Parts: sequence; structure tokens; C-alpha cells
Amino acid sequence: MNEDKYPLETLELVYNEVKDALNTQFQSLDGLNTKASVIVGFVGVIIGISLNLYSHSNSYLFGSCMTLFLTSIFFTLSSYKVESYWRDPDPRKLTENYLMENDKKVKKQLIDNFIQSFEDNKTKIDKKVKYINYSLILLFMGLIVLTLSIFLK
Repeated sequence: MNEDKYPLETLELVYNEVKDALNTQFQSLDGLNTKASVIVGFVGVIIGISLNLYSHSNSYLFGSCMTLFLTSIFFTLSSYKVESYWRDPDPRKLTENYLMENDKKVKKQLIDNFIQSFEDNKTKIDKKVKYINYSLILLFMGLIVLTLSIFLK
């Protein structure tokens, strides 16, 4: 369909919604990074407390919970792996390529770029979520084992 045939109101609505979805995605990414930071801090505090509670009679359970905690930290730090997220438009290319174009054509192209960015970033963010979920599962398993090692002294 030619850009001239798109109703301007619809094009504007779609542009704003897609742009908002991309911004929401980046806010979600910031939230995930905050969660990962909290997990690392919490596990660090738990490890510090655990070292004070260490009992030689339950060294197997204590070693198991430390392994779970350290693996949890590993997964959390893996979620921090530096990824390049795609955020369009590139201001330089936008001004070089589209400054003299029809506004409908530019909006249509921006919508397409926003959608591509959203889809590309979604796979990276889903991977980050997976690592954080693994980390939380290991953290809770470690807490259970730590609790068992304390009560079975």
C-alpha cells in the first residue's frame, strides 16, 4: 500500500503506540537490571551471614547451599552481559535520508524501524528474564538448603 493512502490519523496513532511500546520495553529493561542488582546484593548478604553460621557437622549441606548461591550469582551476572539494544531512529541517518521526504513516508518508515527494534530487543530481554528466573530459583533452593543445614546441627 502506498504511503499516500494511509489515513493520517491512523498513521499518527500507530506511530505513537509503537513508539510507546518501545519506550515501555526500555523501562522494563531498566527494571530487570534493578532486580538483578538486588539479587546480587541479597545473595552477597546471605553468603556473608551463612559463613558466620557455618557448622562443620553439616559441611555437605553448607557446601551445597554455597554452590547454589554462587551459581545464582553466576546467572544474575550473566543477565548483566553487555548487549547492544537497538533503538531507532539514528538521528544522523534520519536527517540525512528523510529530511526532504513526505511526512507520511517518514512515519511509515519509523514505524517499521520501531517494530524491528522491538522484536530484536525482545529476544535479548527474554534471555535476560530467563537468567534472572534461574537465579531466583537457585537462590530459593539455596535458602532451603541453608535452613536445613542450620536446623540439622
